[in-house]
Amino acid sequence: MSVATEVEQFVLEELMAGSAVEAIDHDEDLLGTGVIDSHGLLQLVTFLRGRYGLEVSDEALTPENFQTIAAIDAFVQREQG
Repeated sequence: MSVATEVEQFVLEELMAGSAVEAIDHDEDLLGTGVIDSHGLLQLVTFLRGRYGLEVSDEALTPENFQTIAAIDAFVQREQG
């Protein structure tokens, strides 16, 4: 399963639990639409740390890295080298 698919599943199951949404466009603005708020960002970072062994620095917590599923996927790929 790809990073993007795993992140999408996490967002759907953990951050959007109870919603009728079954899929998220990987270019949808998750921050702008409120899907990911500050609490959700912390949950997502915890997931990324546990699943991919990433250390996410405060400097990395930028909209550019977490605005869309595609951006999160690219961030994980960069961090994994």
